Amino acid sequence: MSLRRAAEPVMGTVFSVAVPEGCDPDLFAAAWYEACALLHRIDEVYSPFLPESPVSRIRDGRLSPGDLDGQPDLSEAEITEFREVLGLCAQLRTETRGAFDAWAVGDPPSFDPCGAVKGWAAERASRLLADRGLPAHLLNAGGDVRLRTSGAGTGWVVGVEDPHRPDRILLRLRRSEGGVATSGTRQRGAHVWDPLHRRPASGLVQATVTGPDLALADGYATAAIAFGTEARPFLTRLAERHGYESFTVDEQTGVWWTPGLEEYVPELRDVRRPG
Repeated sequence: MSLRRAAEPVMGTVFSVAVPEGCDPDLFAAAWYEACALLHRIDEVYSPFLPESPVSRIRDGRLSPGDLDGQPDLSEAEITEFREVLGLCAQLRTETRGAFDAWAVGDPPSFDPCGAVKGWAAERASRLLADRGLPAHLLNAGGDVRLRTSGAGTGWVVGVEDPHRPDRILLRLRRSEGGVATSGTRQRGAHVWDPLHRRPASGLVQATVTGPDLALADGYATAAIAFGTEARPFLTRLAERHGYESFTVDEQTGVWWTPGLEEYVPELRDVRRPG
């Protein structure tokens, strides 16, 4: 498939978009410009690296989540969105039994919703692109991917690389809709915090989760890295109860996957087996 592409550095990473080449170039440019403006605005609100962002003020105690109303730098829509993000963080903390906890990141523990915000932002940007006339697109948020197809679309293929051999693709997921989120330590080191044991996560080098919603898939993948070698029961429950399938790579190059990804990994049986 011939594609039209664009990219934008934002949120400490690069967001990129691909659409079928046949789409109107002016419509594509206008929709992408608006999506980038949205992403930059989200970054201004949620970045823990901007000292005056609401997240930074919550982290250092200058702002309470219960006092969002009336903040001069937040519109009513942004306040509603902030509460949505807080709700997402609470949902992930409950569903992961504390392996994802935006309120307990680092030592000493502090508030950092980044593990949920990037996927949530990508979901919002993808929705905007569809509303602006790009119903078929692939939005890549620094390795976390949101996919959409039009009625006649044939779907997308997302490659998951081998963290031990970055020149190799371990599996290629075929998806028409939904999200594919990958969390790992290859590019950024041990950046995922394990709030259950209050230490940097270890045991897994990479976890990929795919399902309907990228914001949830992103949080689940982060939780899997935090769980480390104890992630399998959690990921198995996700697949059985919610339809989110997973693929993990451990520090000894072993791989494991949930049954819903069986069709994508037959070539691995000759070199690796799920332990």
